[in-house]
Amino acid sequence: SNGSQWQLVLRLVECRALLDYLDECDAEGRELQWHVSFGRHRARSRSVCAAVDVRYEETLFFELPAAASRSSLLAHGAPIHLVLVCRGSPGAVEDPWELGPRHLVCSHHLEWRHCLSGAGPHKVMAELKGLGRRRQLSVGVLHAELELRPPGAPASLVPDIGVAAQIHAEEQKREEVMRRVFEDLDRWWAHYHELYKSRQIRLFAQTESSLFLPVPCFVAGVEVGRSLESPSHVLRWVALMGTEPPPPPTEGAEPRWHTLPALWAKGRATVEEKAVLLCSMLVGFSLDAWCCLGTDAQGQPHAWVIVRDRGDLSKPVEVSTWDPRSGARIRADDAKYLSSYTSIDTMFNDRQLYVCHSGAVARTSFDLTDARCWLLVPLDDAAVDALRLYPLAAPTAAAARRASSWRSGGLAQLRPRHWGLPLEAEAMEDSIEQRIAGVMRAHREAAGLSTRFDDHLAQLLHVALVNCEFQRAFGVDQAADFESLARRVCGEDEVLQAVPAQFNHLRVSLYWPALSDRPTVRSLLAAPAASSSFAVRVRIVPYPEGVVAVWVLVAAVGRF
Repeated sequence: SNGSQWQLVLRLVECRALLDYLDECDAEGRELQWHVSFGRHRARSRSVCAAVDVRYEETLFFELPAAASRSSLLAHGAPIHLVLVCRGSPGAVEDPWELGPRHLVCSHHLEWRHCLSGAGPHKVMAELKGLGRRRQLSVGVLHAELELRPPGAPASLVPDIGVAAQIHAEEQKREEVMRRVFEDLDRWWAHYHELYKSRQIRLFAQTESSLFLPVPCFVAGVEVGRSLESPSHVLRWVALMGTEPPPPPTEGAEPRWHTLPALWAKGRATVEEKAVLLCSMLVGFSLDAWCCLGTDAQGQPHAWVIVRDRGDLSKPVEVSTWDPRSGARIRADDAKYLSSYTSIDTMFNDRQLYVCHSGAVARTSFDLTDARCWLLVPLDDAAVDALRLYPLAAPTAAAARRASSWRSGGLAQLRPRHWGLPLEAEAMEDSIEQRIAGVMRAHREAAGLSTRFDDHLAQLLHVALVNCEFQRAFGVDQAADFESLARRVCGEDEVLQAVPAQFNHLRVSLYWPALSDRPTVRSLLAAPAASSSFAVRVRIVPYPEGVVAVWVLVAAVGRF
């Protein structure tokens, strides 16, 4: 090791003056929870009942980079990102596992390096600001403590003035770079703006904290760690995530894209935010991925990701679109490509930004060096690096080769995380199956029909549900295995009818209304009692950050 191992201790003591919950009606039935990101570490506090003043008394531990001294740690400028989330509390009889939509109360970057000047706990009192239009309003005050371990010798402490000077120098440099980038791009864009007034051109976006940045700064090479198995699973995860409608456009206003920790804490994203997330994850797999802003087949604003197999040399057959809205991948030589998208207006990754001259995807080249089709936005690498939203991990030889090959930056330390289900998946699946079976039995009894459930048939249905999720993730149908099993459980003149449904939430009370709305399910429920046996199978597939795919399969074997 090149230095000692240090540990940062964060104690979340309490929040005071949370004025959003001054009225008991606003606080009733709600819980508050901190989501904390620091480098590659992710953590959550326990949930507490919402109130004006809430106590956490939560202690979190983070590993710091190996360093020879406290002075060396001073250069580790990544702040602690704290996101406060409010959601409904558990206790609903119908939906015990679904706490309702999550709302962000605040997103705060906590400077931790002040604790380098003291040997014991360093008390912090931070004013929490609102989000978006409420950025100028105070929503509460956080009381916390920061401590560096081991404390080290008194002589190793960094003077307060040294810590303040380092932080001030970094802030000043960032402000200077930001000012220069804004002024340079404003002057440059003034020459081209009239040519693209009707196009979806994005040079800048703002975070939930109203920090304005060039759009490449929102993309970062994010590795999945052990949370996802492949790029295909990443697309499936992003597509499953709840989709928020974009805010109404405001003349001259930049789009608001949440930072990844805030987006994950919220659990929902606009299509543009999903495309930025998907692009970041694919770049983390060393793919030549580019985020595209343009229009769909109806000419409406849309966002997706393009992956090129051989960079600028890629032919249409070597280029694919990854759509976060549909979860589909389409090759550029496929007729579906031209029928899915109208235009590509802006294309960017974590390093470069291009404006497309062509107003139609049919005339758009994927060679970014083709000046007839692409206009390179003048952003230098040093400026993009200085304005990055996420600290980079130490570069490796492989990362250096990728950067030179795909014009891409390094890899971020940030990673998604699995938080686990409220209960074991098997127990939840069994509970949902019993609930749906009970409703089916009651439905048929009301029609004067008895119902017989077959546990063995339900077991076989599991094979079908595994295939359903595989098909959604990879686009490959493996139904032959289940079909051969189904033939073995069907007698002469009998057929198997099965109706699958997929949900991306745990609001179990909504499952049966959605199922019973389908004519195929109503027809199945009307099957004659004497010749039919029924089965219900549920499969829950957990994904990172609380995202789930819940498959429900209702089936019957008989003479219909």
